Amino acid sequence: MNILFPPVKKSASLEVAGISLSRGDRSLISGLSITINQGDVLWTQGNNGIGKTTFLEALAGLRRPDTGRVSWMEGSTPVRPEKLIAYQPHKSFAKALLTTKEDLKFWAGLYGTMSLVTEALDYVGLSEQADITTQNLSAGQRRRLALAKLIISQKPIWIMDEPGAAMDNSGVQLIDRLIAQHIERGGIAIIASHDTSRKLSTQTRRLTLEVAA
Repeated sequence: MNILFPPVKKSASLEVAGISLSRGDRSLISGLSITINQGDVLWTQGNNGIGKTTFLEALAGLRRPDTGRVSWMEGSTPVRPEKLIAYQPHKSFAKALLTTKEDLKFWAGLYGTMSLVTEALDYVGLSEQADITTQNLSAGQRRRLALAKLIISQKPIWIMDEPGAAMDNSGVQLIDRLIAQHIERGGIAIIASHDTSRKLSTQTRRLTLEVAA
């Protein structure tokens, strides 16, 4: 068994029922319903300011919809979002004065996955930067560190906001490989991206957000 990608023990799903979202007095999303099941990859696309990040925050349980509901399911049981979700925001929140390994260890301590730190750093290509403070990492390397945090979370649902930002071709290939392995073990990936959607599983879908006519 792959230590970084063990099979998901219980199937997870996410049910969105008629949600509406806004920022300030601006309506962004109205009456959206979608169900996201085990093995799904959902690419969320649209122009800047259209509401992609707001939508992801609602799916992650960080923002309450104006109307409608989001349900997080483990099997047939509703659970709290933090039990299932690992959220990778667009902005890196790495602690500037911690080394790369120390920063990852902090999160591993919260998840109870300290044994995965070294292998996760190696997987994302940061072994040589383990003892460098995160403030001295390049933007692309900080994105790789964020990917390592997804791995050590061991959560079945990954929500990723522009994971390919500041990444070179090898970084984009890493993201695709990482998501494919996560899906293979029974996970879900929800991605907001300007990139062209790519088929990373047999259950890859695209959700395009547009300004209402």
